[in-house]
Amino acid sequence: MLDRGAIEALLMPITYGRHLARLFNLERLFAGTGIEPGDLQDPEYRITVAQLLTYSRNTLDLAEDPAWYYEWAGSLADHFHGPISIALVSAPTLGDGLDAFLRYFPSRIPYMHFQGRQEGERFFAELCPLIDLGAVKPLLVETPVVLLQKHLGTVYGVDLSQAALELDYPETAHADRCRAYFPFPVRFASARNALVIPTAWRALRNLGHVESTWVHALAQCEATMASSVERETLGRVRACLASGFERVDRLRPLPTLDDVAASLHITSRTLIRRLHRLGTSYRDATDEFLRVRARELLANDQLKIKQVAAALGFDSPANFGKAFKRWYGVSPGSFRSGRGRAAGESG
Repeated sequence: MLDRGAIEALLMPITYGRHLARLFNLERLFAGTGIEPGDLQDPEYRITVAQLLTYSRNTLDLAEDPAWYYEWAGSLADHFHGPISIALVSAPTLGDGLDAFLRYFPSRIPYMHFQGRQEGERFFAELCPLIDLGAVKPLLVETPVVLLQKHLGTVYGVDLSQAALELDYPETAHADRCRAYFPFPVRFASARNALVIPTAWRALRNLGHVESTWVHALAQCEATMASSVERETLGRVRACLASGFERVDRLRPLPTLDDVAASLHITSRTLIRRLHRLGTSYRDATDEFLRVRARELLANDQLKIKQVAAALGFDSPANFGKAFKRWYGVSPGSFRSGRGRAAGESG
């Protein structure tokens, strides 16, 4: 969890709360947050990540329908977050718009990092929580996916049944509603949270492209990014770690904090300070990266467990096994066989 200093450094707009206020009783919605109803009338009022998580949890208790947020998120698709929305609809190609979304949207939700990754004929738009989102994780992960799939269907008219949604948490109580809402396959207990689309879609031209509008929207998005340097730094740390693990056939040590700082062209002290403001550390960031990467590699049955251990930089399968048991509560072998997958996926 973020400490108070880090939370105050990650102030968020109240837009989210104003929309929820239309659906729920204000007093009960903001119970425990310190937000007063009158605060919603001030467009400059800011809320913290801690307040966001509290009133998001409140919605789960108040909502008669646990899948209420699909319709709500869909209603936001045409007018969310100003310049980011404009950049999406004015981009030259689907790929340009998607890349802009992945780069700039997290500046408005500092608890999440987005990244794009291509694997052959598939492109993964990944959503990576930066903190423990607890019970509200499905709501906060799936809402951006609603926005994206609405955009792809409306602006480009693609056959969305060719896409897929991967979610790294177990099936929710309303999993059937989730599968009914999204017009593509939904796979729970996956290795990542990602909207998966055919790579070929990225080249699709946008008939509504307006160069001047696109350039202006990007400039506004860049200005927003300047206020979220800590979140951007953590995203770049993750990218550095990922680039060092592109091959799985040789032993390699993790890059040191000094190595990563140098690659980001900042001092080690600056990197430590920025991560601290996010309530994390380089050790925590690398541990989380290895945890997720281990699960991804174990999904490849062609790799032996000792090869996975070596690929992640462990000096022995035994030490990898200890780390994996700490992460998921089961051994790598049990996780792979499926005997411990249900327990492991909830970690």
